[in-house]
Amino acid sequence: MMITVIGHHEPTTQLDTMPWEVDQLDNNSLRVFGITLGKTSIQEANQIFASFGKTQLQVTTDINKHQTFQLVTNYEDLIIGGLIAEIKLTYLTNQKELKAIFRSLEVSSNKPKDEPKLKSDIQFYSVNKKIEINHLSAPVSQITYTPSIDYGQEELRQNFGLAAEEIKLSDDELLWIYPEMGLKIHIHRTQPDHFVYAPLK
Repeated sequence: MMITVIGHHEPTTQLDTMPWEVDQLDNNSLRVFGITLGKTSIQEANQIFASFGKTQLQVTTDINKHQTFQLVTNYEDLIIGGLIAEIKLTYLTNQKELKAIFRSLEVSSNKPKDEPKLKSDIQFYSVNKKIEINHLSAPVSQITYTPSIDYGQEELRQNFGLAAEEIKLSDDELLWIYPEMGLKIHIHRTQPDHFVYAPLK
């Protein structure tokens, strides 16, 4: 099945690593896919993946109309452990700076081009090359990994072990939490599963 999937894509980079290969370092930081959270920069990530991601400003609006901002970059068609996958990296930046970037955008003529992948209250806005270049030295604060084929719950348990918490978010989504890995796995019925790695607290 993996060969078939790869044969229908033109992947850019291949990494011989698996999503359950998470290293907890001496300083309590985490390393996965060759990236150390809070330390590896976006520029270094470009070198690891041998490609440049698509950088966007992610704007999340909650039910109270409160907005939070993230600068993210997406790498598509990577091969991770034999599967075509997408990786999204979140920049380590502050909300004040990101809000200023948002205000600098001509939002009226820069409407989101990408459909939100996680929730309907998430929108993505293109940023210019100057913003990208100015933030190349920013560390990676979070990794979201989305394989093209779901591993299945049995294989996830075999490789990650039992989750500390298994929460039913809806009829279509489960959330498994592995705090020792800084990991949350979102298991979906109608869309690909995704794995979110964040620094240990």
